[in-house]
Amino acid sequence: MLWKNNQVFCNVPLPKADDRPLIVSHPGAHGNYLASWNVMVDHGEPFVLVCDDLGPAYPDGWWAQHSNNGMEYFARLQNPQGVGQAYRNPDLTFQNLLVHRGLEANKGMEDFPLIDIMYVDFIDIFLTHNGEPDWKPTFMAAAPKMVEKVRDGGVLIIDRKNVHEDYDQWLQFPEGEFEVSPGITLEHVGKGEWLILDVELNGGKNEIEAEVFRVSNSNSLGNPDDFLVTLMKERRLAPEDLEELKGTLPERWPEHPTHEEYCERLFNHYDHPNLFERPNYPEPLESSWKSEQYDEWLQWLIDHPDKLRSVERNERIMQMGNTKVRLVHGDILEHLDWLSLKNASLCVRRNLRVVCLEENIFLTKNAVNLQPFFNWKRPVANLIWSGPDATPNLTRELLRLSKSNVLATISHGLATLDELEAALIDYDGHVEELIIFHLDEVDYR
Repeated sequence: MLWKNNQVFCNVPLPKADDRPLIVSHPGAHGNYLASWNVMVDHGEPFVLVCDDLGPAYPDGWWAQHSNNGMEYFARLQNPQGVGQAYRNPDLTFQNLLVHRGLEANKGMEDFPLIDIMYVDFIDIFLTHNGEPDWKPTFMAAAPKMVEKVRDGGVLIIDRKNVHEDYDQWLQFPEGEFEVSPGITLEHVGKGEWLILDVELNGGKNEIEAEVFRVSNSNSLGNPDDFLVTLMKERRLAPEDLEELKGTLPERWPEHPTHEEYCERLFNHYDHPNLFERPNYPEPLESSWKSEQYDEWLQWLIDHPDKLRSVERNERIMQMGNTKVRLVHGDILEHLDWLSLKNASLCVRRNLRVVCLEENIFLTKNAVNLQPFFNWKRPVANLIWSGPDATPNLTRELLRLSKSNVLATISHGLATLDELEAALIDYDGHVEELIIFHLDEVDYR
């Protein structure tokens, strides 16, 4: 609902976007991200909500709002590239994504190519105290920074949760359309009010009150697709890879209990209440997506390859004995999404293994730990990775340890085709495909 000049309108005039979700920024949100989330759910258009805060209130953190009537509301997804944690709700009928990034708000702003909706509840983060005793944060001083990335036709929303008599200057602005910086003007369109329809806000509030401004921006801004690919792994895959994903659902976050585990604990509690406690966490969602919605979205991406930024693989494929060999000239870290899609067993040394699993935790289940802390637990004794003194038959050792029928590793031993063929020519184990990444052009020639 929108109030303007004592008139009431049914809808708040929020923008829409063609062929992509709306990009919404809520800097310094902490627990109030639920307010901007509810506003976007009420809007009913596809959106991604990005909240940058040095102390993010992650939905799966113990102090945060993470459930709705005893049910898990946000299901965690694969982390965005760089920094952050991502979540979505599968029960909404439109695309949605919540991203929390542990970044200072102004630093986070640098990543946005453009913003459709800027949601602000504390304008001080856009200002620097100048040292004067009577200094006060004002709307006009903060406005240039607040809206510098907001596109033409976008909207600025100022939540009134922190507006009181000591901060009345937050809402002091000229009448009509006014310029805030070269090429950017604002126009106050009214006071917006939203009832809480989806997730209850922290503190028991049952409505959101905010001032709404329309943004006109004639400055050049970036390509939103380049930003969206950093948030969603599917946008970093090739169309043929997306075809393989159809008919599947994204896995739950590996460190979160599954719905099956929850039910088992709950039934154990019902059957033996003196032995088993009731689960002390919300009932988990089965997945972050509904199967039909996920397939529809994958097909949409396949039909719009211009929205994808797949990583090209410079590869050679050959057959050695019963094993398909794929030699990829490039950095393994650039292809982790693809390896996860292939359900590959990662088999590399400790330091690289740690980096890979930090980048993509979903590789953990099939990752081989070649160098555990205790020497006596190491599956390959006295491991030497490369060179003339490398562990004998190292390729065969890695094949033996693989936890799936696809093994992914990096160049090792002498890195020659002859050595590789000698290891594979009579191999008849469970590994059907061996993927080796190499950085040196001369390897495996």
